Amino acid sequence: MNSLQPGVHEALLAWPDAAPLLRDSAHELSYGACRNWVATAREQLLADCAGQAVAIWMDKQALYAQCILATLFAGARYLPLDGAQPVERVQAIVADASPTLLILDAAHAALWLQAQASRPLPGQSRVRLLVLSEQAQATEAWAEAWLEARGLWLTPDLHGLPQGAPLRETRVEPDSVAAILYTSGSTGLPKGVQLNQRNLLNFVGWAAQTLSLRAEDRLLNLASFNFDLSTFDLFAAVQAGASVYISHESELRHMARLGELLTQESISVVYGVPSLFGLLLRSAVLAPQRQSALRHLIFAGEVMPKPVLQDLAAHLPDSCRFYNFYGPTETNVCLWHPVSADDLHSDGPVPIGRPIRGADVWLQDETGRHITEDGQLGEIWVAGDCVTPGYWQRPDDANSAQHRLGRHATGDQGSWRQGLLQYHGRRDRMVKIHGFRVELGEIEAALARHPQLAESAVLAMPTASGPRLLAAYVTREGRCVPGTLALKQHCAGLLPSYMVPQQWVALPQLPKNANGKIDLRRLQALLLDEPDSP
Repeated sequence: MNSLQPGVHEALLAWPDAAPLLRDSAHELSYGACRNWVATAREQLLADCAGQAVAIWMDKQALYAQCILATLFAGARYLPLDGAQPVERVQAIVADASPTLLILDAAHAALWLQAQASRPLPGQSRVRLLVLSEQAQATEAWAEAWLEARGLWLTPDLHGLPQGAPLRETRVEPDSVAAILYTSGSTGLPKGVQLNQRNLLNFVGWAAQTLSLRAEDRLLNLASFNFDLSTFDLFAAVQAGASVYISHESELRHMARLGELLTQESISVVYGVPSLFGLLLRSAVLAPQRQSALRHLIFAGEVMPKPVLQDLAAHLPDSCRFYNFYGPTETNVCLWHPVSADDLHSDGPVPIGRPIRGADVWLQDETGRHITEDGQLGEIWVAGDCVTPGYWQRPDDANSAQHRLGRHATGDQGSWRQGLLQYHGRRDRMVKIHGFRVELGEIEAALARHPQLAESAVLAMPTASGPRLLAAYVTREGRCVPGTLALKQHCAGLLPSYMVPQQWVALPQLPKNANGKIDLRRLQALLLDEPDSP
């Protein structure tokens, strides 16, 4: 039996009422105001959610972070859903996770109710809705009836609800699940990675101490809340008594606006994927005098191209320090490397470095032998407090046996060089696109639902700027070849935008191996010089 301890959310109680905590383009919330909101939401809306999952589907904003904190104070686990995901994918995740409550804003409530009316999934009638919106309630009779039976529509400030009792310290089991983050699944269905309190406390406690975060720091949240990078933005900020600006999806589409945010909000700490920082550079919005407050820039989720890192260093203050964080969702961050002057001036890749506190990392070959020699490739394995308890409702997953032993085989290849780990890419078919994990099988499962396609295969083709998704397909006999736009629209209705292939090739047949399976290596060789289909 684990001894009870304060949870990762408890640091919200430690800081002065007037200290700023959350900010977005429209609102600013102090620690005191956030505590009052969380107390009311916990007692009036989430009182019966303890031990259950609470799903959140809305635009990224300060309110989203408030809902996460309220869920944790209610003793529940939060299930964050990206606001830009298609409703059908959200339905599949909700069906799999079986949350007791689904929190939405007005736009996403309309999408959910329309989907439920046209194509309800089994079991979802049990999910209660909580709609937080300043907009008027939907007027359709079926929507009103559904909400009357299983939902509640409130303003975001919870106007009309009695004030909750002041927040007080609570204790949690270290192994209790705090979050379920759904990632792309190789079977065609997303799968939920469970993060427990121990995982989050280990990471954010280490990060706040290692980076010397302080109350004066202002963090910029770039990552979606269903992406593990966001656990740093919110929980490390709360751990240090700092404030965090929650960027909206619309702000992420305009690099000039992000550059303005770094300046106007006096951002001192920013954590994101290298591809986004590369876009910032190309938009010519970075300059030492504009981002003078920036002292930590952290990148993770994909390989940082050395020219991009060197350009960042040239366009940001000399006092800004750079860090490479590494770790799949199943371990959150387990390795880190502070970028040195030698790193910046060399042509070699940036190391993924050394283990963080609470992590044990090693390389092993296919026989299970640990590799200690410099330069020899092996698979990266991780154990310790950073390793999550595994996948929600998937005890038979290939990794689950290892998760029960507290370790994770990453599927990534690495090598040692003078005590530092170097990254050498994936061993399987999971790739990183703009920092997001993408299982190529999930894209193929979406394509299999197209009525004009007989079969398809998706490849991650290497380019100078990172992997590019290519879909090769065979049209059903007697059917016309669908256009690229129609295929993209089909995928966009089932997948997030970053999983929609950029390149499409129609073929008379796909190459097969002796077992009758698609030969992906031969296909890739065939397509290297193949032009796009019309």
